[in-house]
Order: sequence, then C-alpha cells, then structure tokens
Amino acid sequence: MQKEATRPVTLQQIALQAGVSVSTVSRALARHPAISEETRELVLKLAKESNYDLKRRQGIDQSQITVVMAVPAISTQMAEPFQLRLLGGIGSAMRERHIDFSISHRVPKNGDSLAELMSAHPTGGFIFLGQSQYHDALNKFSKQGRALAVWGAHLEDQTYCSIGTDNFFGGQRATNHLLRLGRRRIAFIGACDVVEIEQRLAGYRAALSNHGVELDTSLVQHSKLVFDSGFEAVNDLMDRGVKFDGIVSASDMVAIGAMRALSTHGMSVPNDVSIVGYDDIDVASFSSPALTTIRQDVLKAGHLLVTKVMRQLSGHNAPSERLQTELIVRGSCGG
Repeated sequence: MQKEATRPVTLQQIALQAGVSVSTVSRALARHPAISEETRELVLKLAKESNYDLKRRQGIDQSQITVVMAVPAISTQMAEPFQLRLLGGIGSAMRERHIDFSISHRVPKNGDSLAELMSAHPTGGFIFLGQSQYHDALNKFSKQGRALAVWGAHLEDQTYCSIGTDNFFGGQRATNHLLRLGRRRIAFIGACDVVEIEQRLAGYRAALSNHGVELDTSLVQHSKLVFDSGFEAVNDLMDRGVKFDGIVSASDMVAIGAMRALSTHGMSVPNDVSIVGYDDIDVASFSSPALTTIRQDVLKAGHLLVTKVMRQLSGHNAPSERLQTELIVRGSCGG
C-alpha cells in the first residue's frame, strides 16, 4: 500500500500549538525585534519539531512586495488603464516608504498555479489586482500567515484583507442618474463572471426596481471590459432591434467603445442615448463627448493596499476597507 503524502505544516497549526496569533508566529520566524525571546524560542522549537520548512521561510525578503496583475477573466491584455492607474497609486505609496516592489508577469490560472507563483517570489508580502478566481486560495494563504492585500470586493467567507469600493452602490448610483434624467430603456454593458461587476449589475437591477422600471434581460449585454466589447455590444443591440435610451457601462473603456458604435449608427450622445461609465480613467474626460462616470480613488486605494500589507508584515491585523465612489457628471449624459 502506498504511503499517504504528509501535508506541509502551516503557520496556523504552529500558532495553535503556541497559543499565539499567526502574525506572531510569522514575526517570530522572521526574528522580528518586537517578539520576545521566550516566544521566539517556543515558536522555533515547535516549527522544528513539526518539520516546518524554516529555510524557505528565512529566504523571504520582508522588505519587498510583489504585485500580481491577476486580471485574465475580464480582459485579453495584461492590464487595462484602470489597473495601470491603480498600480501608479501603489508605486507612489511604495516610494514614500522607500520600499521596492516587483510586478509578476505570470498570470495564475488556479490555486495550485497561484501557490507556485508565490513560492517563486520570496517576498514578504503580496498585492493582488484581481480576486474572483483565486478567492479560496487567497483564504488559504491568509490563514497560513502570508501578508497579502487584494483589490476587489469583500465576500462573506473572506479571511484575507481586501480594498475596494461599494460596487453595488456604484452601479445603483449610475443607473439612478440616468433614471432621473428620464431614461427608461437603460442597457447594462459589461456583465461578466467577475464578482465586482456582478455587484454593479445588481445595483443596476435594484435601481430599476426602486423606480418601478421592469428589467428587460435583452438590455443586459455580457462582454469583456475592453473598447472593442463596448463597440460590439451596441452593434448587437442595434442588430437585434432592441430599443434603448441609456447605457450603464461596467467600465469606461466599454463606454467609450459604445459611444463610437453609436456614432457609426448616426445616433447622438447624449441626445439619443445617455451613457455612464465606471472608473474615471484619464481618457474619460477627453472623449467626445466627455464621459460621465463613477470615480474610484485609485491613489487612496494604492496607499491602502500597501499600508495593509506593511501592517501584516509588522504583525498587526489589517481589516478590509470600502472606499467611497463619486459620480462625475460630464457631457455624455446631458445633465
């Protein structure tokens, strides 16, 4: 009979034996000066007795953070304009703290490949720009005491730290704006299997319901969050003869693509169709007409992501936070 493989010991198991937190175990193994000699010796003793891989742990560079651009589910590119702006906010926060960071070019496909990626980067902490397909794995690594922060939604069973905005309220706010302008046939473009976008779609549906407008599923267009998808979604609506006078877009790039498609069909924005985007990327204010959008504060988000990882590396708790969104009204809505 083949002997069953022994599972590697986790920081959580050592913490339970020592009667301390996972973060304390992590700091003890890193020989952090804030940990008492007594606690450090106890943790090291338990780690050795349980055959914990101390060499691997000691090879981790606590002064560096790796940023993982994990966004394959919503785009065909490594990063979209919004992720690049968020990366700029992260870089600004790193510079202020005189910390180095690296960007992983690898895009993990599942929990196993994510584990391989983290092993390949012996850095103290990780920031993930992308969440949906890695949720279970991120929970696992968080319980093991890995310092990480994620840009994304907050989920009910989540144990890791995430920074993001209230996507439900953002989607609801965008739709409410169009409804107040008298629009009633409002399309949602950009629906996809990503939790943040699902929450924006839920906000769109709630706004329609609150205004007594029945949801027409033919107005919900599934697409990736890129320019071409917005263009194709409008073409599809037109080809099917679906009537619409407003568009709530899951991203600014989709909204700009939609505006270009409307122009090719001889339709005017905002006279015929009013449009609201999401993210307030730089190009939104320079489109023609300028795009009304839901702004997310990427500079503050980048600073929070770095702060949360640094707190964990110092042995402190780092709870998730939701940032406020802002409706930026421009010419694409006419009001």
